[in-house]
Amino acid sequence: MSWTKEYQGTLDDIEIPKVVYKYRHWEFEHHDKFIKNREVFLASPESFEDEKDCRNPIRYDLLDAKQTIELYETVSRREHPSRTRYQHRNEARKWARKGFLKDKNYQKEYEQHYNKEMDKRQGVLSLTAECCLDEMWKKYAKDGEGFCIGYNSRIMFEYLGGGAAVEYFDKLPAILPRPFMPYHQITYYKLYCKELKWKFEREYRTVKFWEQPASIEDRKVILPKEAFKEIILGDKISGNNRKEIIHAVKTNIGDIPILEKKIKCFDLAL
Repeated sequence: MSWTKEYQGTLDDIEIPKVVYKYRHWEFEHHDKFIKNREVFLASPESFEDEKDCRNPIRYDLLDAKQTIELYETVSRREHPSRTRYQHRNEARKWARKGFLKDKNYQKEYEQHYNKEMDKRQGVLSLTAECCLDEMWKKYAKDGEGFCIGYNSRIMFEYLGGGAAVEYFDKLPAILPRPFMPYHQITYYKLYCKELKWKFEREYRTVKFWEQPASIEDRKVILPKEAFKEIILGDKISGNNRKEIIHAVKTNIGDIPILEKKIKCFDLAL
């Protein structure tokens, strides 16, 4: 299986939020590493709560008879460039007659295989450009007992390859295979589109691909101190966690603002 790369320009070519945030809780497993190790983790989609995230299937079944033959011709030309035009056409018709693209069981098995292989090679870091989202504090920072890390996105994305805002839909958009839909659109529909029920996250995510299956260590990215903009402490954070976080920030990151949520969000509301 080949994994297509596509040039996306540089960070200077796109508009990005100045600061992106990650909601965490000091006592949850590995969450302290975001500060102690200055580490972020690019998770495999198989670990996501949303079972449809990065799982929007390519709808081969929507192709008509003419498109089906064109698709198989495209595959034949790519995999067997020495064949004649007649041979490509003949091969395409042979495969079209097999009816695989309309076979729901076959397509389900193909998608499962595809997702399994992509899960090994794909890493996602979920962020947001918003630090005062009550639902996010509740869900990902233990109802305000946790904290929120603000990152300088320009510096951070130099290490992660950039990012994009997630778009939300009542129904996920249909994806057609190439050559009927360009690769960048397929990628966007698969990776940056989610159902409307997740809109409360206002997600801004980064995605990384590896040619070979990624190890746990591959998925860890260590950021420089300069990538950290601020730390925001939740309204219900315990005194002990507050003390440990402040010490860890001073020791491992340096002198950056450590703010109270009430004050931070009050200032933003003005």
